[in-house]
Amino acid sequence: MKKVFLLFALFVSMTVSAQRVEKVGTVQLGLPYNEALSAIKAEFGEPVSVSSDEVIYGKKNFRGFNYDEVKFRFKNGRFNEARFFMKVGSKGGAQKRMEDIARELGKTEGLSRDIEDNNTWFYKGGISPVGVSHLFTIYTYPKQGTYGTELRYGPVRFPEN
Repeated sequence: MKKVFLLFALFVSMTVSAQRVEKVGTVQLGLPYNEALSAIKAEFGEPVSVSSDEVIYGKKNFRGFNYDEVKFRFKNGRFNEARFFMKVGSKGGAQKRMEDIARELGKTEGLSRDIEDNNTWFYKGGISPVGVSHLFTIYTYPKQGTYGTELRYGPVRFPEN
C-alpha cells in the first residue's frame, strides 16, 4: 500500500510541476535563444534587427492579418514574448481590427473580453504555459495622434534555471 501511495504522490507532483507547451505560430514559448531564433527565422524569414533580447521584423502576415511590425523578445535566454503591431488610424478602425483578430483566435482558443480602468475594452485568451494566467492579449492603443491594434503573447515569466 505504501508503494502505491508513493507512486501516486510522485505522479501528482510531476503533473503539477509540468509546464504547458504553448506556441506563437510554430515557435514554442520558453525555447532557448538559439533554438527559438532558428524557429522564428524558419517561419518568418530574415529579421530586420537581431539582438540577444529582441528580434524585429517589418511587415509580416500572421494568422491571416497583416502587421506593420513584429517583435520577439527574450528574457534569461528564453523566448518569452511576441508582439504584433498594426497601425490602423482611427479608434473605430482599431477596435474593428481587434474584434476581427479576437474572432479568429477565438476559433481555437478560449477568449474573454475585459475592460480597462479608462473604459476601453480588450480581449485575453489562451492559457499561459506556466500558470493560470492568459496566453495572449488583444487591445487598441493611441500613438502620435493615430490608433493601432496589438496582439501580444506573454510576457511569460519562466522560472530561472
